[in-house]
Amino acid sequence: MIGLAYLNLAGAPNTMILVNGGAMIIGLLLAFAIRFSLRTTESFLTILTVVCSLILFATAVFGYAIADARRWILIGPFFVQTSSILLPLVAISFARVQNPWTTLAVIVAALAMAAQPDRAMAGMLCLAILVVGWMRASKWTAGAAVICTMTFAATLLLPDNLTAVPYVDHIIWTAFEINLAVGLALWFGCLLIISPILFLSKTERTTGHYVFTSCWFALIAAAAMGAYPTPLVGYGSSAIIGYFLSLTLVRTKHELSATKEPKNLGGTENNDSQFKVRKISAVGA
Repeated sequence: MIGLAYLNLAGAPNTMILVNGGAMIIGLLLAFAIRFSLRTTESFLTILTVVCSLILFATAVFGYAIADARRWILIGPFFVQTSSILLPLVAISFARVQNPWTTLAVIVAALAMAAQPDRAMAGMLCLAILVVGWMRASKWTAGAAVICTMTFAATLLLPDNLTAVPYVDHIIWTAFEINLAVGLALWFGCLLIISPILFLSKTERTTGHYVFTSCWFALIAAAAMGAYPTPLVGYGSSAIIGYFLSLTLVRTKHELSATKEPKNLGGTENNDSQFKVRKISAVGA
């Protein structure tokens, strides 16, 4: 709502306000549908990660290009930035399930970000996977972290010729040109984006919560430093839908412990936590 109010006060075209408002409704409806109708099991998350990475790579190869940046697909009159919707899903799914398929999917997604190229999204994925590697060290997370770091470094060396777009880029600074209250409101909106983790106790937080926070923090930081879209509070339907979808994949430790999933080749957060409980019980016995 803060973003819609900003667009109105900044004098953005009504179509932008309608698009963002529509994206918020779509995102909420999709989030509720997924949250209450799908079980995000290990198999589901593995398939989701692979499919998302393939779409991202296809976008980098066949997508719509602007100033040598190939980041969009056209759906009717709308430019859809697939990475804003799908890349957070890849990162959070990998935070929950690490196996050969999800690791390969992360690598494909990282290569797609380098090929587009997109520094902001590559940096987001790099930070998210480093968080996973720090919290859930394994050969899968280590390999993914190395590739993501390399692809992010590659984007820093490649030229980025996109110019700033009104109501999209730099808005957390230009909003102060309207007045101080609008500028502060936009910054407050950015804090709200990464605030869900604060409403949970540390005992209920999972790797997914920290990865979710790191994803959207990275995009806000990129928007503050360069000509990159400011998620949710600026114009852009893709990030709005991506935010709500990524939020549906985050689960508390209590929710994960209630989910029974089959044995996998890598690891899942609930399997690891159950193993620790069994180990403590055995020692106590």
